[in-house]
Amino acid sequence: MRPRALACLVILDRKTPRPRVLGPGRAVGVAFSAASWNRLPTADLRAERFSAVLYPAEGRGGVAAKKSLARLRRLASGLPLLPYRLAEGGARGKATDRIQPLPGGEPLLTAPFDPWLLRAYLEGREHCESLRSRARDTALQVRDREAKLRALAAIVRCTGNELDPQRIIAMAMNHVTVFLEMRGWLFYLLDAEQGLLTIEQSGGQGVGGLKGSHIGLGEGIAGRAAQKRQAVLSEGPAAEGARSRGAAMRNPGGRASLAVPLLSRGRAIGAVEVFGTPGGGPFCVEHARLLRLLLEPAAVAVDNALLLKKSEELSITDDLTKLHNSRFLNTMLRREVERCRRYRTPVSLIFLDLDGFKDVNDKHGHLCGSRTLVEVGEAIKGTVREIDVVSRYGGDEFTVILPQTGPEGAQIIAERIRQRIEETSFLASYGLKVRITASLGIACFPEHGRTKDDLIARADQAMYQVKGRGKNGVALSEVERPRRVQGRPAS
Repeated sequence: MRPRALACLVILDRKTPRPRVLGPGRAVGVAFSAASWNRLPTADLRAERFSAVLYPAEGRGGVAAKKSLARLRRLASGLPLLPYRLAEGGARGKATDRIQPLPGGEPLLTAPFDPWLLRAYLEGREHCESLRSRARDTALQVRDREAKLRALAAIVRCTGNELDPQRIIAMAMNHVTVFLEMRGWLFYLLDAEQGLLTIEQSGGQGVGGLKGSHIGLGEGIAGRAAQKRQAVLSEGPAAEGARSRGAAMRNPGGRASLAVPLLSRGRAIGAVEVFGTPGGGPFCVEHARLLRLLLEPAAVAVDNALLLKKSEELSITDDLTKLHNSRFLNTMLRREVERCRRYRTPVSLIFLDLDGFKDVNDKHGHLCGSRTLVEVGEAIKGTVREIDVVSRYGGDEFTVILPQTGPEGAQIIAERIRQRIEETSFLASYGLKVRITASLGIACFPEHGRTKDDLIARADQAMYQVKGRGKNGVALSEVERPRRVQGRPAS
């Protein structure tokens, strides 16, 4: 640290005695110390105990003099070095107030010195250097904030129209990596009902294979960040990490980790955890603040995407059974018929109606009846293939779309569903043993209809044929006969 009181070192050569440089008596305002080129106070110079060093300007053009000056610059690298020359008039010259600027910007003093002028010059020089340093720091801060604002604007711009939560976070983290030195990151989504955070996306090194793993709310730094809705720092060599059911996941990032919550409209919807490089330093509060700032618009975009996805699912999902509803049935069946017409492949539709379901409501109540419908939907879902589309048509009626399935295959699957329902004891969790049966009708494209409305109508008619024969059976719709045109036979 440079002392508050100004202390100057004056270097004298053999031709320049001390009185001619410092003048007679004691200088007021500046403490002068004298030394020769051969006896420089090395320790004091390196410790910067002087405010400035003054050295003679005349006769310093030789090789030895240049070496001496170079040595002085190394010893006093942090101090101002000011050349001086003697005033005309001999040893009894008066103190002058002349400071002549040199071509390189360095001042040339005239000895003997006016201590007040020298003090004012050094203080002004120090003040100017302070202002330059503050200007440089301010410029760096402005550039840093400008870069962060550009990144924030880019995140807002690229995530505003994106509807995939994983792509939103991936694009946001691409901008974050410019400011944070990290090895990898994890993106968690929060299931508030179950209190679980599930890893939906990851990036970087050492985080592969973690997708789908989950932790409890409050577990690990990501769980604590989501629970407390604030950033959590970890500086240990291994983070608590996330824990899947029965298996622990170590910190893949090295020495430091940081987790911040993803907040939207005051709610926590997830968290992002980042891992530092093995040789890097720990994260700090400023890193946490920056990460939260950059991820804030991404969190809102993720929340909007999830809400839109949920609303779309609700519009095509039956509230009770969580199967698809009739709206989704119409859309998918129309799409399947068009695809089958284009590629000349079959598609079948099963129309199912429960037998005697009214007795369940009358005997056990509507709550048990509703639960029975849920269990029937689960039984149908567990019987068909993954590519088949199960829907609740309405009331106690269900439908199943069977892509790439003709009449024979549809009859096999329908009979399997009928047997499953007949053999299942429903409401066992309520201490009851409810047995019901089902009547199923089948219609196939193109044998029984050319449009989705034709298939629904023909499958419904086949189902009523089963009802008329005594219920609990499967019927295939009759082959559609060619229509006759008036006056001539149909070709």
